[in-house]
Amino acid sequence: MKNLPLPRLDIDTEIWSALLHYCRLQPGEVWEDPEGLHRVGCLDAACTEHVSQLMREDRAELAIHDPPYNLVAFETRSVGEFIEWCQEWIGNSDAVLKEDASLYVWLGADQNDGFQPLPDFMLMMRGTGFNSRSFLTMRNQRGYGTQKNWMAVRQELLYYTKGKPVFNVDAEYTDIPKILRGYYKDVGGERTENFQRSKSDCIRAGNVWVDIQQVFYRMEENVNGCYAQKPLKCIDRIVRASSKPGEIVIDFFAHSGATLMASEIAGRKCYTIDCDPVFAEICIRRLEHYRNTGKLGWQNSHPFELEHRSCKELQRLVGELHPEAPMLFPV
Repeated sequence: MKNLPLPRLDIDTEIWSALLHYCRLQPGEVWEDPEGLHRVGCLDAACTEHVSQLMREDRAELAIHDPPYNLVAFETRSVGEFIEWCQEWIGNSDAVLKEDASLYVWLGADQNDGFQPLPDFMLMMRGTGFNSRSFLTMRNQRGYGTQKNWMAVRQELLYYTKGKPVFNVDAEYTDIPKILRGYYKDVGGERTENFQRSKSDCIRAGNVWVDIQQVFYRMEENVNGCYAQKPLKCIDRIVRASSKPGEIVIDFFAHSGATLMASEIAGRKCYTIDCDPVFAEICIRRLEHYRNTGKLGWQNSHPFELEHRSCKELQRLVGELHPEAPMLFPV
């Protein structure tokens, strides 16, 4: 059985249009969590009025953004246009973050185009109120193979701060066991090594993350239709390291709702937006699905399963796209 009942919704405009009928948010609207914790908006990150509508009088301690940097790689925007757009949502982020806050930005580097937009974005950030703290790399288990270059397996993550935000070191231990002894030093006149001084049998996370499984269709947290889904483990690591329980985390590019989910699990509030009604709806449904079932995603299904079961038109569209696959939800 083929485990991909929905295609990439950013590409298949016909199925995307069919799903609009089932979205509860229209552009400019905000969904309020009935439990009073989160907000999901169908809003524009570059619009100051929209961001104010999301936040109201609240301020956040942490921002985690994953902007669609593929716009440059796919030549739908020039690098200059992309950076001008980034200046707008970075400014909006700054305005709604507290004086002591952290900012994380996932950003790609096209090695066939001068590693853009990463270098120009980094230069742009020099003119903001944020201070650079670290350049992190998350290693994918699967990469983009090539016979004439090194296989691309990394995702770049930029870490900035303003003021003196929290950084919870205890939250940064991985599942990787320590295998090397050493790092001897004298403590109180006695020679010790790091195994004796350490708080954990596992190593701390550095600025290269190799212990996080890339999301794919066999994982429970998979959300079919979302092409840029980030693993919950990496977002959870950021949330726990750079915020405290009960604090507000913002995400201006919600997509699959990974930041919303990580915040829910870690006991933080999340205010997130996506300019696309379909992805905003997916975020809400993912949260509801987790609260109802305890599941992190849809391994062999997708967020619109109930509609798919009863909607002949949606079934027809998916069937035409994947004629070789058996119908997951026969009508």
